[in-house]
Amino acid sequence: MRTVAIVGAGWAGIAAAVEATLQGDAVTLYEMAPHCGGRARSLQVDGLTLDNGQHIMIGAYTETLRLMQLVGADVRQLMLRTALELRDPEHRGLRLEAGPPIVSLAMAVARHPTWSWRAKLALMAQASRWAMMRFACDPALLVADLTHRLPGEIRRELIDPLCVAALNTSSDQASASVFLRVLKDALFGAPGSADLLLPKAGLSEVLPDRKSTR
Repeated sequence: MRTVAIVGAGWAGIAAAVEATLQGDAVTLYEMAPHCGGRARSLQVDGLTLDNGQHIMIGAYTETLRLMQLVGADVRQLMLRTALELRDPEHRGLRLEAGPPIVSLAMAVARHPTWSWRAKLALMAQASRWAMMRFACDPALLVADLTHRLPGEIRRELIDPLCVAALNTSSDQASASVFLRVLKDALFGAPGSADLLLPKAGLSEVLPDRKSTR
């Protein structure tokens, strides 16, 4: 049995601690804050419980969902699964229906009521180029650099919201290579991989404060 020290009790540190424990290691998890969760946790503000950090997951986050289940979280009870939907207050926008995500995306883009056909074709052409690149790019690129040639409406109404939802970071600061990996897993994965998973409980209850039942 190894003795393992893990520094930082964010979600990555928690994941490492759980995996090491399952392998039989004696684990000590160090955290400078008085709570676990790092950038994705619940906090108290003026008597209210609020979530801080990324609170939207997607169906392609299979390892995160597996980790939650390992520590006894009932994903079906704690997470609301819904189709990927990006709509304005008038309910105009993009919604992916059930089925293979890439097919659903193509149909949703074609049906989008406000995007021009020029913008739609530009998006699908760029998606095809990313696929041909095997969703890889220069690690130094930002999402804003990667997508700067796309029409403004596509960047504003699709790329920027997806970037914040998936990476909890704006497109002018987020890694393009990470963003492309998310797109690959979500849009070229199995049915349901692009679904949104929204916590019905506080983020800390979903994982950081979860007491394992194993």
